[in-house]
Amino acid sequence: MVAHSRMSTADIDFVSVASPADAAVVARLAAEIWYEYYVPIIGREQVDYMVPRFQSEAAICKQIDAGLQYFLIRRSGAACGYFAIEPQPDGRRMFLSKLYVLKASRQHGLARRALAFIEARCDAAGIDTLWLTVNKFNPAVHAYERLGFVNVADVVADIGGGYVMDDFRLEKALRKAAQ
Repeated sequence: MVAHSRMSTADIDFVSVASPADAAVVARLAAEIWYEYYVPIIGREQVDYMVPRFQSEAAICKQIDAGLQYFLIRRSGAACGYFAIEPQPDGRRMFLSKLYVLKASRQHGLARRALAFIEARCDAAGIDTLWLTVNKFNPAVHAYERLGFVNVADVVADIGGGYVMDDFRLEKALRKAAQ
């Protein structure tokens, strides 16, 4: 696990996931969010398959050990979402692997603030491009596009168990790239 770091804006904190206890909090959030949000999009069977493999406490700890940087989103001290980022080996790109917020905390600008935090980290590291994949049927596609992301590719990835992730690859050129 990594050293603990924190960034705060008013009542919103972004706290690095630095311990198994933090990973357990993320796993609990993931289960709640995924079953509420993704069952209508990809079906319960695929969510049942994906959550324990990719968003369990053990899976999250393993991802952190491999270089993924997880952060809890806290609003007024309560964990209400999380995101994960991964600098790419070329040193010019950042992968936004996950960005999820509990239903009761959506529509409060938390994802937008998280993206601003991520972009500031990218700027500090000299990263030009932020990219992500998002399910083609996820309504968040339009939100990402409004925030400056551009659809650059269709991506279908086999994740095992007879399931695929049928996504768009979205990219955002950051201010640094325009200089």
